Amino acid sequence: MKKLLGFLFALLAVFVINGSFSNHAEASMRVAVVPLQVDEAQVERAGDFTNYYWDIIVDRFQYPDYELLDDDKLLEIVPAEGLKMYDQAELTNIAEKADADIVVAMRIDKVDENAINSRREPTLECFMKGQMIGYNRVTGKFYNKKINEKFEIEEVLTYRNDWQQETFADYLRRGINRTLEDKKKK
Repeated sequence: MKKLLGFLFALLAVFVINGSFSNHAEASMRVAVVPLQVDEAQVERAGDFTNYYWDIIVDRFQYPDYELLDDDKLLEIVPAEGLKMYDQAELTNIAEKADADIVVAMRIDKVDENAINSRREPTLECFMKGQMIGYNRVTGKFYNKKINEKFEIEEVLTYRNDWQQETFADYLRRGINRTLEDKKKK
């Protein structure tokens, strides 16, 4: 009898443990990510930026906290040429049609490097232009940041780091974090 009760208790414990974990498998927030728009005529490494974009998105929106919506569903909503307007109305429309809690979109209009040889050390003048937007339907927060980054870096330093990737990743991560903030700025 003790063996039977022990077996039933063990079986009951397995059901209770598995039952409590099954409720946590559902994602809490649905995320619609608009594909990165890159002006290929003005950006030399357009494919690299697309890869950076998706790597950061997938790393930031991990399951089970977030659920990334299927690309097929977004392609029905977002035109093939990309977003026409980078504003809150456009992202609100996408959020409603896709039933998403968060919408993220970004575009890169221009990336340029110019050599400055009149300095003591060879220097590069770096320029990146674009826009990052995000909308959180839960908090009603809209994030809009124009990217207009211009700085100079010694050319020798570009062999050890990729300023384009670092600048791009910084704007994207900051935009995602500001979109996910709990409180809406007034």
